[in-house]
Amino acid sequence: MNYSLKITKIFILSLLVTAYQNSLCAFQKEPDVELKVRYDSLNEDFNRYFFSSTPSLSAEEFGLSFISEADRLMKDVDKHERPDLYFSVKDIVYYYYTFQKDTIMSFTVLNEMIRESKELGLPRVEVNTLNKKGVEYMVLDAHDSALSNFNKAVYLARQNGFEELLGYTYNSMAIVYQKMFDFQGAMRKFHQALIYLSPKKNLGMVAVVHGNLGGIHSYLQNGDSVIYYADKLQTLNKQLNSDRHTSEALGLFMAGSYLIKNYKQALAYADSVAGMIENGRYTGALYNAKYYLSKTMFELGDRDAAYALAKEAVDLVRANGYTRGEIQYVRWLIELDKHFGEYEIALNRSELLAGVLDSLNSLRSEQRLQLLLINNELENRDKDITALNTHLRIDEQRIYYQNLLIVLGGLFSVLLFTAFFVFYRRRVTLQRVLAKEAQSRLLLSQLEPHFVFNAMASIQFYLLEGNNVNLALGYLQKFSRLIRKVLESTRSNLISLQDELDTLNFYLEVHQQRLNHSFTFYFEVDLEDDDYSLLIPPMFIQPFIENAIEYGVKGSGKNEIIVGFCQEGDTLIVTIDDNGPGLGNSHVKSKDHRSQATQITLERIDVLKKLHKREASFSVVNRQDNEGVVTGVRVQLKLPIFNNPI
Repeated sequence: MNYSLKITKIFILSLLVTAYQNSLCAFQKEPDVELKVRYDSLNEDFNRYFFSSTPSLSAEEFGLSFISEADRLMKDVDKHERPDLYFSVKDIVYYYYTFQKDTIMSFTVLNEMIRESKELGLPRVEVNTLNKKGVEYMVLDAHDSALSNFNKAVYLARQNGFEELLGYTYNSMAIVYQKMFDFQGAMRKFHQALIYLSPKKNLGMVAVVHGNLGGIHSYLQNGDSVIYYADKLQTLNKQLNSDRHTSEALGLFMAGSYLIKNYKQALAYADSVAGMIENGRYTGALYNAKYYLSKTMFELGDRDAAYALAKEAVDLVRANGYTRGEIQYVRWLIELDKHFGEYEIALNRSELLAGVLDSLNSLRSEQRLQLLLINNELENRDKDITALNTHLRIDEQRIYYQNLLIVLGGLFSVLLFTAFFVFYRRRVTLQRVLAKEAQSRLLLSQLEPHFVFNAMASIQFYLLEGNNVNLALGYLQKFSRLIRKVLESTRSNLISLQDELDTLNFYLEVHQQRLNHSFTFYFEVDLEDDDYSLLIPPMFIQPFIENAIEYGVKGSGKNEIIVGFCQEGDTLIVTIDDNGPGLGNSHVKSKDHRSQATQITLERIDVLKKLHKREASFSVVNRQDNEGVVTGVRVQLKLPIFNNPI
């Protein structure tokens, strides 16, 4: 099997899993009978065409009738009243373009679903669709784009408590890291997937993750770990009451036995795999079995058998188009050629291998070119949609102003009479605004010395306890950059989100170094149009991050702080999560410090509301798992977004 086809198989499996997730929330209400019948008919037509060995219609005839009927059905379904049915139809249309390998239309449908799910306030649909979009990019080897969409899905799933979806998303992210040969990153994501996948509900997916982990350790030649995951996979397979993963588990046992040099046991597992293949099952595992059997025979001294098995393995992978396996097996065959003194044959095989690698690189270049063309086409379509929306807004504004002129003509005399009064009120309001602005700057200046005092205390601690001049100088350099950022922030009423992120990053790095890297941190950002230039009030977030460090993650253990930014219209929602002991459980040394920062923040929010007539708020709660155990603290800040400086 070609490597790209193998990934496509994973992709289709992901689609089926997502379809199962959608089915959990679909048709929760009793649907209109006629619409339900039409949806079932459309679904049956899809299955009949793509999964039947002898479809009755040509591709062009089926596509024309299928898309036409799907469009009619979506027009007849009120997406506000029946979003479940509407997005189910959209899903089928997306699957149609996917099976037709029309990547541009697949992305177009996915972008529409993301936009509409946001408009309708359906985060579960948005998470599912972001996962599909990430897998589409994964198939194209666009790893950065794939991870970007998966990260957005993770952020939304965390925000809305979709733990099961988190498991699927982390599994997909791990596959991307695996394709990038970042096996440590892949293992971290697979383990994160296991945290959120419930064995009661997702036992099959748990088995898949264990099999993937075993495969990674096999590639890294960690024999004991391979056997561990093979044993786990075999146990899970028995719980599933299925033989779906039997050949995979036996293959891992065989690889693990070889790696720990238990060659007799490796031969026994190879015989078991061969027995399954003779019964007509799992023929795809044959070449991998022959590869490890060849290496085992070589170690046992039967070099002729090892050579014959290696050649059979290479012939099998070539017949199945499994390019990645061919590269691995040919390299082993070249080693055997050298062992037998067949250097000319080894040279010829090396040249052929170089040709295969060149072909693989050419394929990747073609995929990158295809991705550029797809992104260009999608960008042009987005521009067309934006232009149409602009024209629509202009028409709406024209009608609005026409009506406004009519109303203003009737009210002109009244407005003329009240002009003097309005002028007087504006002068009074301006004086109040200036007073409130001065009060806001006073509160911000109270916060700044408090922040600098804490930072200086950190430097003092590091210099006294670190006993290392070079590290102290590096730490002082970071601190000076941080102070500069803080001073720049406090001179302005508003700063860009990018400047706020830079300041917070410097601040966290300084504390991370002071605390000997006892905690990790990262940012999760989900903005409309990825606009980091939007303006927000400064120094609202830092006091809560300081509390998270001092009372949440300070100390030993694997601690982490997650700072999330999510834009909802003209509001920026900031979440600060830590995995500390929670409210009421931390050993707080100074409650006055925490209450002072909270009081200043409350006063600044009050000034913000009165000065600019914009809403702002914050909340602090304990995070809990499914069993009600406290897993940390979550702070949520809602800050207004400003378009222009004030």
